Amino acid sequence: STPTFRAVEAGAGQPLPPRQVVLSNGSLHVPEPGRKCVSGSVVSLFCSNCGESVRTPRVLGGSPAAIEAWPWQVSLQYRKEHICGGSIIDPSWVLTAAHCFKNNPIVQSWRVKAGSDLLSGTATLAVEKVFLAEVTPASPKDNDIALVKLRSPLRVSDSSKPICLPFFDEELVPGTSLWVIGWGYTQEHGKLSETLQQAEVKLIDKESCNLAAYHGEVTEKMLCAGLPQGGVDTCQGDSGGPLLYSGRHWQVVGIVSWGQGCGTPSTPGVYTSVRAYLNWIYTV
Repeated sequence: STPTFRAVEAGAGQPLPPRQVVLSNGSLHVPEPGRKCVSGSVVSLFCSNCGESVRTPRVLGGSPAAIEAWPWQVSLQYRKEHICGGSIIDPSWVLTAAHCFKNNPIVQSWRVKAGSDLLSGTATLAVEKVFLAEVTPASPKDNDIALVKLRSPLRVSDSSKPICLPFFDEELVPGTSLWVIGWGYTQEHGKLSETLQQAEVKLIDKESCNLAAYHGEVTEKMLCAGLPQGGVDTCQGDSGGPLLYSGRHWQVVGIVSWGQGCGTPSTPGVYTSVRAYLNWIYTV
């Protein structure tokens, strides 16, 4: 289990249950039993089995994937059409990209399909609300991140469970092996894949990424990943899906955001850095 924290509603002056922790001036404090919570700011500690899968992926680019290997992967569908991928980070929450909602604004028309590696079939999870990070005109490609609140929590199982978020202080080095998954096009100008696909890529430093292809458009809030020779990449339909790192547990370190072409040499995919938005995620 991974130690995790969750915000708890606590009205001012309410008795605080034992073994909970008060957040005060940026520090955690264990209160005396029965002591009043004046500020109403409380953090509850618990253990989470996030980032655990029952199957090990095969190391092949663009190979079929079993949902039990990637049980946090979901399909976000608008009016029964797959638009983007997403990652379960809590039974009630899905992490994805903000640009998925740009031309699809009616929340009631969205559904989430979880627990299957096939794209066909009914998406049954209704969406209650979509939260988008605020876009800044100075850097329009930044903040491509969204949180989807489900109307009802999904049932956790071997084929449907949360992925871990990265740690605030953990920074990956260039060359780190990462994984991408999705139902997107398997070739440029192709069509969506009926079965979930998986591929291994490498983290590329931002300086090389900008010099090779993107001329400074890759910011500190983004990650680059791919292979120098190309051939393995995300493509249309993969947007919003996770860029994954395997440490002690699987973590979603990036969100499929943008790029040039699909698998083109020297033009890696660009991802929203989840670590750069942890404060936003935890306070939505």
